[in-house]
Amino acid sequence: MKTYQTIQPEVIVGLGEKTEFLEKEAPFLTVIKLHIQLEDWLGDDLMECHPCYIVTEKLKTGLQTTKFTGFEFSEMIVTKDEYFNDNYQLNKSLPEFYWMKIIGKHDFDDIIIGPEKSLLVGEELLDYLKKNFTLNYMDVNPERNEFDDLLDQMIAESKKNK
Repeated sequence: MKTYQTIQPEVIVGLGEKTEFLEKEAPFLTVIKLHIQLEDWLGDDLMECHPCYIVTEKLKTGLQTTKFTGFEFSEMIVTKDEYFNDNYQLNKSLPEFYWMKIIGKHDFDDIIIGPEKSLLVGEELLDYLKKNFTLNYMDVNPERNEFDDLLDQMIAESKKNK
C-alpha cells in the first residue's frame, strides 16, 4: 500500500476567459482548455489554480525523465494580467508553463487527487520534488484552520438548502 502526503502548491489566481469547461452550467468542474491570466508568480515550479495544476518547463522535463506516474502534460494559454508587471518581483524571465493533469489511481501511481480534492504525492516523488525543484511556497500536510471549517460549514448549509 502506497503512502501519500498531501501537498498544497503555490496558489496562483486567474483562470482566464479562454478557459473552457466540459459542463455547460454550474458547477463548472472539468476543465477541457486551460487559460491562466497571471497576476503574479512567486517562482515555484509547481502551482495550483483550482481545479488545475501548473508546472514550469523545468519540472515537466524533470518528471518526463523519471519513472514516476499519475500525470500527463498539456499545452495551455498563459497571459499576463494588467497588474502583472507591478506585482512580479523576481529578477528572471517567465518560464514556459504547462498544465499537469492528474490521472493517477490510488495505491498504483505516485501522484493522485485525494477524496477531498487535495493533491497527494508518494514519499519518493515528494523527496524528488524537494531535492530538485523550487517549491518555496508549497505546504506539505497543511493543517486545517478556521477558514477550512467555515468553508465546510457553508458547503453543508448550501446542500441542505437544495
